[in-house]
Amino acid sequence: MCCSAAAVLLLLVVLSARTQAALLPHHISSLIPILQSLEADGTPDIPSLVRSLGGCGTPVCHTLLGDPPPTPTPIPEPWALLAHLLHPNATAAERGALLAPDGSTVALAPLFAGVEVGLKRAAGRSGPIDQPYASLDALYAVTITEALGTSFLVARVNGTAALGPDGCWDDVDNPQNFTLLGPPSLVPHAVANGAMDGVLLGTRLAEDPIPLSVLFRRYYGVDNGIARGWPHSSRRRRDFGALTAVGKLEEEVAAMLRVLRGLPHTHELLEEFGEEEEADIARRAAREFMEVYVECPAIIPRCMWGARPYRGTPRPLSPPLGSIYIHHTFVPSAPCRSFTACARDMRSMQRFHQDTRGWDDIGYSEDWPHGCWSVWVLRRLDPGLHEWCSDGGQMGHQPNEGQTTWTPTCVDNNPMDIRPDGPRSV
Repeated sequence: MCCSAAAVLLLLVVLSARTQAALLPHHISSLIPILQSLEADGTPDIPSLVRSLGGCGTPVCHTLLGDPPPTPTPIPEPWALLAHLLHPNATAAERGALLAPDGSTVALAPLFAGVEVGLKRAAGRSGPIDQPYASLDALYAVTITEALGTSFLVARVNGTAALGPDGCWDDVDNPQNFTLLGPPSLVPHAVANGAMDGVLLGTRLAEDPIPLSVLFRRYYGVDNGIARGWPHSSRRRRDFGALTAVGKLEEEVAAMLRVLRGLPHTHELLEEFGEEEEADIARRAAREFMEVYVECPAIIPRCMWGARPYRGTPRPLSPPLGSIYIHHTFVPSAPCRSFTACARDMRSMQRFHQDTRGWDDIGYSEDWPHGCWSVWVLRRLDPGLHEWCSDGGQMGHQPNEGQTTWTPTCVDNNPMDIRPDGPRSV
């Protein structure tokens, strides 16, 4: 028996049928053996199976991707495990998201929808030829533009946020419950991550179809599965920006809005908007998405790396700040190669500053751990006001050992006009 089959057998046998789903961590690593099991059973179209279990079920997805397979009764165990990852709580806005090894949270519905388009293209299966669907690029339509266009329409009508928020898991080692950090839009960070991954992996599969278990293991780096020459999830923003120009995204959102105008559930939203306003919505949606999710780095909030509470009362600073001091940390000096290792380093620095130095909190406002493509939020005061706290009157930025480049700072993905200053030892 091969190692992968043995791992699947262990997953399915050790836990009882009724407790497997309840104990399964909501992590990408839990998805890999399920995919291996489905592949070993000869399941012909796993992405469409995901749709039948609760993935992308909008009219646009249905039209562009076709009918998903019927769900059998009783449902096979691998299907039940996959359904649990898709919908652990059918009433929660946070459903269907998994924690990736890079610390990001990924929505499965847009991810698998993009994968399905890529596999269909690799098989030579074209999309609809009837208007208005023929004007859509199916890869963008089923991953991001339907949600993005609808979200900006709703935001325009109701005055709500069109993007975000992020969220936090109850336990990064055994993630079970994901909680958003604010009122949900139709494109929270997890959906944006899943959509970008769906576009990137769908593009890859259209050129080189491989088993999904191998694809996800390599892309997300599960069990050190990163392969040379392959994209990695920690670089999704850079890679998505290289693949997708803002003008391309704007064109796709505009085409989607024309489709949505003819659909019953969205026609009413567009009735009051003329062509110029519709074009403005598409322009704003594309530009703001690219600003938030491509131009700015990913932000890892304090609740994700396990920060202790601030001691005392922080002093607020209101950006834009006049200067930023760059601190060079001697320990930890070794690059962290995983989210778990980077989080451990952050907690170690905070313990040293609070317990040994006697400070109120960690001495930096943010960190770019060496080997990591995300900004880690180390200190902040009010997420609504975008205010940061500091002991010395400026913001502290700590590059890990070996970092030599400067990246423009974004607070909650809002660019800040600040200049670097330093170095200063802490």
